[in-house]
Amino acid sequence: MRVRIRLFGFLIGIAFSSVAVAEQLVPFGPTAFSLADPALNSSDLAKFNYGRGLFHHEWQVHRHANGSQSGLGPIFSANACAACHIRGGRGKTPEKGERPTAYVIAVGIPSALYGTLPDPIYGAQIQSNAVGTPTEAEVFVSYKATLDRLSDGTPVELRTPIFEIGAANYGQLHEHAELSGRLPQQIIGLGYLEQIGFETLSTFADPEDVNGDGISGRISLMENGEIGRFGWKATAPTVLHQTAKAASSDMGISTPLFPAYAGDCTQKQVECLEASLEQPQNKKTELDVNEARILALYSANIHVPPRRNAYDPEVRRGEGIFSAIGCASCHVPVFSESQEYRGAYTDMLLHEMGMGLSDPTYGETELAREWRTPPLWGIGYTEEVNGNQFYLHDGRARDLIEAIMWHGGEAERTKETFRSLSTNERNALIAFLNSL
Repeated sequence: MRVRIRLFGFLIGIAFSSVAVAEQLVPFGPTAFSLADPALNSSDLAKFNYGRGLFHHEWQVHRHANGSQSGLGPIFSANACAACHIRGGRGKTPEKGERPTAYVIAVGIPSALYGTLPDPIYGAQIQSNAVGTPTEAEVFVSYKATLDRLSDGTPVELRTPIFEIGAANYGQLHEHAELSGRLPQQIIGLGYLEQIGFETLSTFADPEDVNGDGISGRISLMENGEIGRFGWKATAPTVLHQTAKAASSDMGISTPLFPAYAGDCTQKQVECLEASLEQPQNKKTELDVNEARILALYSANIHVPPRRNAYDPEVRRGEGIFSAIGCASCHVPVFSESQEYRGAYTDMLLHEMGMGLSDPTYGETELAREWRTPPLWGIGYTEEVNGNQFYLHDGRARDLIEAIMWHGGEAERTKETFRSLSTNERNALIAFLNSL
């Protein structure tokens, strides 16, 4: 992504995180997802560095003389982009009884026509933080565990998250509303993925499974004809759109694309609306058009860290197994001969992943079981960056083996082949994934 914009005097009132400024950034360890794409020119690099400050900025509330407010909230899930995308990596799945942080609780009413609809009171997600108005609700998380086994007898505990609402402060959820978790994803290499066009994606798409291989991925097309590329359901066409949507729904920060000052606050949340009616000081939105673009430029141009141990015999053996058992059918290693598309390990398509991963907010619809293939590049750095390993859309998987064993639907055959691997073959496959 190469965005050309002029910088204006919008530095006033933004206090950057001293941690982001002072931390030494190196392409390995905890800061592996924090460096700029080396292809950036000096002008874009300056914008990238400013965008880093916006990304780490902890938003505050600005109170006005008339009693209203602007800035953070009024309801929100996080007060900074970096609060959810920890060090540019993933969020954090809550343990049983733990209050969700760096995590999103989606809410929706299943719809045969639209897949899912927002709750008329609470919108598309439950906000457990607020300023100047009551929080929406507390969410309690528990897990249902089932025991599975690999062919060599190795036990694998698979856990399903269960979300329950405590006191709902604006009234009861719709009687058919359901809850689902969303783990914030790592944000490396997004600018390259944004450049992949319809013609390239269509070479991998086979929605009717014409070739009979059991894989029927499809391109996500928006109502306006744009390609959906980002988000677990591929509902955002560009990095800018995804960035602006997250600013609004997760932090209550307005942008030209999502100009509502109260973010995800609905028309039925009168106290929330009244707390945030005032225009931000000297601006039309809390992030103006230039700031939003610079924040998107930063998110689009975080460098993909280098592979490690790529020529190790065990890793190369695992790479062959990865391809042989069918993983590469969806986690496509190469989009084109251009080096910048190598190693993403995604086809950017929606795939039916089986009932085990069905999203209750979409009910019994086909969309409930469809998920965009997440890129695998950088996956071997997950524990170094985040201090843990959580995978899949709601972070239910706590390691790579659990993540694979949750695969179903189009990936059922591949999962069962993985189950039957010998211990040495499985270890080689995991070594390959950790090399990415």
